[in-house]
Amino acid sequence: MSSFNLEDPGRLFGPTPGFRLHKLEVYNWGTFDGKVWTFSPQGETSLLTGDVGSGKSTLVDALTTLLVHPRKVAYNKAADSSAKERSVTSYVRGYFGQKRSSEGNGQPDSLRDPNHYSVILATFLDQGLSQHVTLAQFFWFPDPQKSPVRFYVVADKEMWITQDFARFNNEVRVLKKRLKAGSRVQVFEDYSRYAEVFRRKFGIAQEQALDLFQQTISMKKVEALTDFVRTNMLEVPNTAKNVDDLIKHFQDLNGAHEAVLKAKLQIQLLTPLVDQGNSCLRLEDKQKLLNQARQALAPWFAERRLVLLSAEIAKQEQKLILAAAAREQAEAIQRDLAENIKEIERAIFANGGDALERLTRDIEIARQTLKRLKKNLEAYTCHAQILKLPVPDSLAVFLANQRKLAEFKRNEEEAQRSLREDLKTAFTEEDKANKAADQVAQELASLRSRTSSIPREFVEKRQQLCQVLQIREDELPFVGELLEVRTGEESWEGAIERLLHSFSLSLLVPERHYQVVMQWVDRTHLGMRLVYYRVQDEVQTSASGRLNPFSAAEKLKLKPGTPFGVWLSKELRQRFTHVCCETMEQFRRETQAITQSGQMKTGGKRHEKDDRHGLNDRRRYVLGFSNQKKIAALEESEWDLRNEAQFYHTELDDIYGKQRESQERVQAVAGMASIDDFADIDTNTAEKDIKEKEKLKRKLEQENDILQGLQNQLTELMQKQETHEKIVEKARKDETTMENNRDALLKDKVSTANTAAEATLVMQEEAYPFLEQHESEALGNTGLTLDNGKTLERDYLDWIERERNTLIDEMGRLKNRLVKAMQAYNNRYTEETRELDSDLESLPEYARMLEQLQSDGLPAFEQRFKQLLHENAINQIALFQAKLKQAQDTIQTRIEQINGSLNAIDYNEGRYIRLEYAETYDTDIKEFRVQLKACTEGALSGSEDEQYAETKFLQVKAIIERFRGRPGETERDERWTKKVIDVRNWFLFAASERWRESDEEYEHYTDSGGKSGGQKEKLAYTILAASLVYHFGLEGQESRPQSFRFVVIDEAFLKSSDESARFGLELFKKLELQLLIVTPLLKIPTIAKFIAHVGFVHHDDVKHQSMLRDISIQEYEQERKAREVTQYVHQVV
Repeated sequence: MSSFNLEDPGRLFGPTPGFRLHKLEVYNWGTFDGKVWTFSPQGETSLLTGDVGSGKSTLVDALTTLLVHPRKVAYNKAADSSAKERSVTSYVRGYFGQKRSSEGNGQPDSLRDPNHYSVILATFLDQGLSQHVTLAQFFWFPDPQKSPVRFYVVADKEMWITQDFARFNNEVRVLKKRLKAGSRVQVFEDYSRYAEVFRRKFGIAQEQALDLFQQTISMKKVEALTDFVRTNMLEVPNTAKNVDDLIKHFQDLNGAHEAVLKAKLQIQLLTPLVDQGNSCLRLEDKQKLLNQARQALAPWFAERRLVLLSAEIAKQEQKLILAAAAREQAEAIQRDLAENIKEIERAIFANGGDALERLTRDIEIARQTLKRLKKNLEAYTCHAQILKLPVPDSLAVFLANQRKLAEFKRNEEEAQRSLREDLKTAFTEEDKANKAADQVAQELASLRSRTSSIPREFVEKRQQLCQVLQIREDELPFVGELLEVRTGEESWEGAIERLLHSFSLSLLVPERHYQVVMQWVDRTHLGMRLVYYRVQDEVQTSASGRLNPFSAAEKLKLKPGTPFGVWLSKELRQRFTHVCCETMEQFRRETQAITQSGQMKTGGKRHEKDDRHGLNDRRRYVLGFSNQKKIAALEESEWDLRNEAQFYHTELDDIYGKQRESQERVQAVAGMASIDDFADIDTNTAEKDIKEKEKLKRKLEQENDILQGLQNQLTELMQKQETHEKIVEKARKDETTMENNRDALLKDKVSTANTAAEATLVMQEEAYPFLEQHESEALGNTGLTLDNGKTLERDYLDWIERERNTLIDEMGRLKNRLVKAMQAYNNRYTEETRELDSDLESLPEYARMLEQLQSDGLPAFEQRFKQLLHENAINQIALFQAKLKQAQDTIQTRIEQINGSLNAIDYNEGRYIRLEYAETYDTDIKEFRVQLKACTEGALSGSEDEQYAETKFLQVKAIIERFRGRPGETERDERWTKKVIDVRNWFLFAASERWRESDEEYEHYTDSGGKSGGQKEKLAYTILAASLVYHFGLEGQESRPQSFRFVVIDEAFLKSSDESARFGLELFKKLELQLLIVTPLLKIPTIAKFIAHVGFVHHDDVKHQSMLRDISIQEYEQERKAREVTQYVHQVV
């Protein structure tokens, strides 16, 4: 194409090819309100102009809404508006400003409410084909609280809003039905099908062309050439499906790989499991042997003891013979001594020994009697000391004591009765004081946890009620929690507390809780008296009338902020109008009155004064917002009660002491009364009798010398007899001992022989060798004797038990590990172990599984994995790689095609623009391509090495996992996938301005940075034009029967130079594209000669409405000149 002659643009108007905008109609769209506004370019380059803010962009946004996907529409894009500033809702409602809501917040002010509907309609005409295509969208609000709903219309004829979208009585269903019934009209509910139909009619092959249409509206310069080319000039490569196929194929491969890993892991888990099981079996064998040894231990020891017993019995038989001989010899000597003693006794008797013998017996009897009398006297003396009576030394004193005992007994019985009464009283009073103190302590604990003075039992009952009904306690207050005697009225506090006591303990129940509270109280045994008031919402009105300023109600203060304030005020005014009287004269005069001492008068007749409790007893106070004074009073009360309880406790100790003393006196009286004869304690007389008898005995012995000699012989023989008796006794005992020892050994031998006979053949063959083998280990070098046999047997048994316990512990730990290993294995592999138990009995099955995995399972899994790796994964990766290469080649071809269009355009005189491409420097893309290549390297010569297969799998897996999205990295991997499989991102693009003659580069552009405003726009127009030619399918001119030839440029000429503006217009004219130029009034003189129609937009700031005037360029020029003449006349005048 030769350079454009901008001085002589040539004929701009006339029949032109392709679909062009014939007319645009809007109804209730933005500030175009109340009627159908029409702009009719009639397929020719036109101008849409008006002041800033008049509504030009509103009409452009209508066109964008008709053509571009709703998710991609960017309203008022040329003005760089925020996406939230304008929307479909704002256009359908007609927002024009802000107003203040009732809450004081800003809200949109609109021309229309949700009961209105909106329609936008555009008719495109291809004059060459004589075909009309009308696009329309209808908006309405089924739900006023939501965004508007729309339907889409495509028609192969011209349509009008006034004819085709009217007279349907606001029944959208009727309108749709009528449209569908019309000829050559299609109605759609979604954009996708609607766009597919109109793109086909317009000959637009790619949806990307519509994105470029929107981009064109606001494009003033090419900021980044690479992004522009990628986004607007190249198709999105269809590689996502290939990724999905790769992921599906990888699932099979991954399953095979997991089967291999599973088999390896199973072998890894089963190998130690089976080894541990075999160890358990060996330990069980050893345990069985130890059990046999334990059972054989007694027979084994018995056989060895039998030998020792036989030898010992022979020794004992010999010792027994010697002991019997010694015993017989001692008995013979004893008989001789007894005979000699008898002869001496006969001689003594013949010489007067009989009288001396009787006297000796009498002395012994007298001594025994004296001993008994002393014991009686000692007891009597102890009792007399307790009763403070003299110890009698004569019968007279004894009788005097006996007479006093009856009086002592009466006195002590009376004293004990009195002490029992005192004890009962003291115990009762102590318990009463302690219980009272405990109650006060509980009340104090309750009071310290809150601020009110309400008694604990009432508070706890409310807690119970609120907990069951799940109501906050502060929603059910007691009256006393909301009232307090005013400061300065303390002198009346006691009287007012008495007056309001019952009312203050009443519960207030608001209407919203009344029903459930009433039901709970009715079905619950309260165990106390509870009064509650229903506080209805309708009675929350102020109480009327004035009270006597001296009334009790006026001396009360309501808790600030309580929702029950109005109700309480009314109740107080109705029920507690008692006048607080200082004198009895005033008390007599008043109908309702109360004195400081607590006397009350009601109704002028009823008088009451309740002094059961002190008027100033703060412990009973229930009013007030603070309970500190009540707490102090109760603390003092608790202290007094604890002291009182301690007093009675001390009193009890004293009474117990007095009771013990009285009981001692009672026992003393009984003891003295039991001795009723003075002779029973007369030791003096008994001692005198013994002395006289001893004196007589000595006299008899001194008078007879023969008798004395015989007596001495008898004494000597009896001493010998006594000594020899011990010898005889010892001999008998030794013989008996020997005999018993022998019998015991014989008995032991029988028992031991029976024990030895218990040994079985298995014991003798298996256990005995084991016992002999481990004897030194268990017993050391200690030899077996009859004395240590039991000890050694016990020691050996202990050793066996220790060995067994150690073995059992080891088996327990091993079995525990084994069971856990089995359970872990079973839990991991439930299907394979469904019929297996986690115990030692199942070990053969686990061993069988291990052998099967090692011999068959794992080799088969590994073979399938390698097969899938080569046939599916690596081959699919190679195909995917080829697909990407094909897309890469396609892009290069597309760029060359676009360059063909660019070559036909003179960018500057003698120069043209060429797009150039190079591989990207992006690290992600470069690494991705390297990873793809690595996956297929060596595939043809594929090694059968296990490590090679694993390496290839991991290479494939690394890519597929990113395609699928790794856990926690899903969004990042999704962005990565979109980037690396979009082959457009593999290229960087630049523009090269070149001389036509030599094809040498004049200048290189990666963007329009550093250029003047006109240069930037010129480059933008050039790149844009080439993109439109490519996307609208205009290359070759005759390649498509239908073509779309409409472009909107919004505010594009606001800052451009006249030269660049003319360049752009000429360029689009040569490409036979219809332009709709949207620009303010100040640019019209520059472009007027390029346009055929003018849409003039005006905004009424009073009505907030926009208006559109559709005129020809000639009419506009005439009116402009007329305005200039008028202004000149005004200036002259």
